[in-house]
Amino acid sequence: MNGAEPRLGDYFVSRRERGKAGLPTLSVTLDRGLVRRDSLDRKTDTTLTDEEHLRVHPGDIAYNMMRMWQGASGLADEEALVSPAYIVLAPKNLVDPRFAAYLFKLPEMVHRFWAYSYGLTDDRLRLYFNDFKRIPRELPPVFDQRKIAEILSTWDAAIETTGKLLANAEAQKRSLMQHLLTGKRRLKGFEGREWKRKSLGDVLEITYGKSPKEIAADQGAYPILGTGGETGRSDDWLVEGPAIVIGRKGTIDKPMFVTGKFWPIDTTFFCKAKPGNNLFWAYYSVQRMRLRSFSEASGVPSLSRDTLRAIKVQLPDLDEQERIAEIVYLAELEADRVRSVLRILQMEKRALMQQLLTGKRKVRP
Repeated sequence: MNGAEPRLGDYFVSRRERGKAGLPTLSVTLDRGLVRRDSLDRKTDTTLTDEEHLRVHPGDIAYNMMRMWQGASGLADEEALVSPAYIVLAPKNLVDPRFAAYLFKLPEMVHRFWAYSYGLTDDRLRLYFNDFKRIPRELPPVFDQRKIAEILSTWDAAIETTGKLLANAEAQKRSLMQHLLTGKRRLKGFEGREWKRKSLGDVLEITYGKSPKEIAADQGAYPILGTGGETGRSDDWLVEGPAIVIGRKGTIDKPMFVTGKFWPIDTTFFCKAKPGNNLFWAYYSVQRMRLRSFSEASGVPSLSRDTLRAIKVQLPDLDEQERIAEIVYLAELEADRVRSVLRILQMEKRALMQQLLTGKRKVRP
């Protein structure tokens, strides 16, 4: 490098190799890097032939020049095709591709990609290779790069495993709700009891929230709750939980179970269980209802109290409600536990990336 400040062009060349028929097509995503295009939910039809695509080899890094300022890049692990609108980086001997893939997700590097992109507005920014290669960055020796990549890959494996555990726990909860809350599966000892068809208004006392205009206080002791969660704080409270909060306007299909004292705003309902009913059972039952389908407005979703009260439910006796609620609640606790573990792993990995990729923490030989 002849004593000059190292730049990314010292570590990568631009690969503009024509595609070959029969190879899979990959797309760059912000959160998952390079993935098979046919695995994406969004519509990705193209009129381009395979030969009009670019070809990537294992170890190449492809980035979306229009979204690189957001961190849209990914490491190829197979020979494949990518959009000709992408830039394909072929690493030189001075760089480990896995290390570079992690480096390109570091907030400091993403900021540099933004700084070297050109365009009048963010949605028009482009990072061409000629600008990418000018970005200053000195990389550690390849041996250290490989050690860092191995360490971070271990964390990725743990995060992936925990993510699968979370998916299984959430699926288990959904299955229990689907079968137990509908009576498709009966618990031992309750098989012979018939469920009654009732209205939700027979199960819950449904009350309007109130405007928080006069009671809002920045450092208040109690949360002010809207349709999307906490919107502020107050020194006053309107309801002492437990209670269910349901959106009346806007987000009407995400009920919340709230404990403690709180103030529900006037775009919500708060609900308490009527005698002979279990609030947790009602909460899980309301979760299953497609409340948006009961909206009475063509624009912003809106739900009236009369409509909510009239929704029909199949109602077991109180002791069966309690048992069903307990089983679903335990499944929910397990999903929350795994979700917490996943969140911690992700936070710790981000901290480790910051330390290792910036040289603040050295790898041992």
